[in-house]
Amino acid sequence: MALLDEVGAVDVEHPSGTLMQHLRGTYDVLESWACPEHLCLAGLYHSVYGTEMFQRETIPVDARRRVQEAIGERAEELAFLYCAIRRSSLYENLRRGTPHAVEDRGGQRIPLRGLEQLSELLTLDVANRLEQVDRVSTSATRRAQDREIYERAVPLLPAAAVEALRQTLPEMSQAELLARRAVRRVRRVAKPPGRRR
Repeated sequence: MALLDEVGAVDVEHPSGTLMQHLRGTYDVLESWACPEHLCLAGLYHSVYGTEMFQRETIPVDARRRVQEAIGERAEELAFLYCAIRRSSLYENLRRGTPHAVEDRGGQRIPLRGLEQLSELLTLDVANRLEQVDRVSTSATRRAQDREIYERAVPLLPAAAVEALRQTLPEMSQAELLARRAVRRVRRVAKPPGRRR
């Protein structure tokens, strides 16, 4: 926590509040799932270098050594990898199988160290998503898409993560999704012209 305080994570805005709140919340989620300490610590630093979705660099990549000293090399490696990747390349492993690999945001292929590292990245991703789901506005369609992706990951997730996933992102029928989309379209059309985005 000392390094996060030093770099001002408490003052960095995040879509779900402050970056510090989100990082600490992700750590707490992973800890509540009884994840190993290095994975919880990776959650505490999972977006400090900026990610595909949250592009703010709170700690520069050339300061990785300081992060390694704060949380350990294994945790930092996982946090760095999570920051570097295109998320869709992580999910492609669920369809493709071995050899497991991800792509960085520049498209370069990064081999993963087996099923364990893939499992850790997916667990970290689910924790990241669930930690902020109630504070960030997302459509029912997006939630359903997330649920579909994460359901494919269930064999690689801790049991507590699967339970939290299914409670937080409940499954919706096709009829429910279509009804929600129709309501959104009607609301968009009904908005006065000056209020449309």
